[in-house]
Amino acid sequence: MVDTMRDRLERLKNTPSQRNFEPRRDERPREEKLLTPETIFMKKADKLISTIEALRTKMHSGSDQYISLYQELKKAEEDFLALLQDPEVKTMDFPAAFVSKVDSTKKKLLTKKL
Repeated sequence: MVDTMRDRLERLKNTPSQRNFEPRRDERPREEKLLTPETIFMKKADKLISTIEALRTKMHSGSDQYISLYQELKKAEEDFLALLQDPEVKTMDFPAAFVSKVDSTKKKLLTKKL
C-alpha cells in the first residue's frame, strides 16, 4: 500500500508530540567569566593591537586613503602606548602569552619610531 502525502501528514498530525523535550545539557559546567581589571585591560589591549594590525594591512593594500589611515594608525599606536603607561598595569597578573604579545607589539612600535 502506497502512502500518499495526505496520509503521511494525517499520521504526523495524529501522533502525540513531545512537549517535554529538553535539549541536552553540557556535562561540564560553564566557566563564568568575571570582569576583573586584568580582563578589562586585556580586552582593551587586544582591541588596540587588532586595530593597529588592521590599519597596517589596509595601508599596504594600496588604498586611496593612505593619509587618513596613517593618521588613524598613529592615533591607535599612541593610545596603545598610553595604555601601557598606566601605573596599575605593573601590579596586574597577566598570562605569559598575553605579555609576550604586548611586548612584541610594543617593540615593533618603538623601533619604527627611531
